[in-house]
Amino acid sequence: MLFHLTLHQQIQSPQLIMISKHTMKLIILTLSILSDLFSPVTAVAAEEVRILFVGNSYTGGIRGTFSKLVAAAPEGSAVKIEYISPGGKNLESHLKNPSITKKIMDGKWNFVVLQDQSQTPAVFPDKFKNAAIGLDKLIDASGAKTVFYQTWGRRDGDKMNIKRFPDYKSMQDVLSKNYTSVANQCDAMLAPVGDTWAQVMKANLNLGKSLYAGDGSHPSAKGAYLAACVFYATIFAKDPGTIQYDSNIPKQEMATIQRAARETVGIVEKSVYPINYPLTNNSGNQIKAMITGKSKTHLYFKSRAKNHVFKIDQLSEQSQKYVATLPVNK
Repeated sequence: MLFHLTLHQQIQSPQLIMISKHTMKLIILTLSILSDLFSPVTAVAAEEVRILFVGNSYTGGIRGTFSKLVAAAPEGSAVKIEYISPGGKNLESHLKNPSITKKIMDGKWNFVVLQDQSQTPAVFPDKFKNAAIGLDKLIDASGAKTVFYQTWGRRDGDKMNIKRFPDYKSMQDVLSKNYTSVANQCDAMLAPVGDTWAQVMKANLNLGKSLYAGDGSHPSAKGAYLAACVFYATIFAKDPGTIQYDSNIPKQEMATIQRAARETVGIVEKSVYPINYPLTNNSGNQIKAMITGKSKTHLYFKSRAKNHVFKIDQLSEQSQKYVATLPVNK
C-alpha cells in the first residue's frame, strides 16, 4: 500500500516529473562524456605494435634485452613481441617451415624481423638472397613490413672460411654489403646492427671486443644492448638514449653505444640544427638543403642562399621518413 501511494504521489507531482526528466538528461550527458573518455583507450589498444622476430641464437641472444628496453619505453604497454629463434637455423629453413610461414601470414604483425645464420649472407649470398626475397613476399602479402637484422662479423674472422674472412673487418664488410643490398631490393627496412657494431669497434676497440660473448660470435650483454638500441631506433624512429633502462653497463659505454646507434640509423638528437641533408620532393626532384628547423607540418631550410618553407607532405616518402626523426623547434 505504501508503494502504491508513493508512486501515485510521484505521478501527481509536476515538479518531480520535471526533476525526473532533468535527471534523465544528466544520465544521458554523463554516458556521453564517459563514452568520449573511454574512446581514446579503445584507440590506443587498436594501435598496438606487433613485432615478430624470425632468426636463430643471434635473435635469442637479444630477446630479453630488447623486450626489457621496449617495456621501459613510452610505447612499451602497446607493444607485443614474439621470437622464433631455434639455434643454427637459416632463413631458407624458415621459408620451408609451414608453421613459421603460417605464423607470419596469420599473425597480423606490423613488423617481421628476419635474421639469417651468421655466416650464410657472407659465404652463400645467393642462398641468403633467395630465402630473404621469398620470406619478404609473404610478409608483404600479410600487410607487415620486413626488417632485416644485419648481423656482425665474428671477432677473429670466420675460422671455417679463414682464407676469405681472416678477420672481423673482412667478414663485416661483406655482411653489411649483402644485407643492405637485399633490404634495398626488397624495399624493406634495415636494422644496421652490424654497422653499429663496427662503429663501436672503431670508436673503442676494448668496448667493441666486449660486445662478444666468450665464443667470439654470439652477443654479450653489451652486444645485446647494442642490438636492442638499434632495433628501437629503427622501428620506432626514436633515440634509445632517452629510455631510462638499467643495463648494468657503465654509463660512458652506454653513451658510446647509443651514439653509434643514433648515427647509423639516422636518429637526430635535439638542438642539432642546421643540418645539411639532400631533400627530395614528391616529384622526385632533389634539393641540396641546409635544414634550419621544423614545425609539426612544415620544414624550414636554405637552398642556394635562399630561405624556403615546405609542407612536410610535399616531400618524398624517404625524405618524410628522415624529417620525422628531427625535433620540432618552430
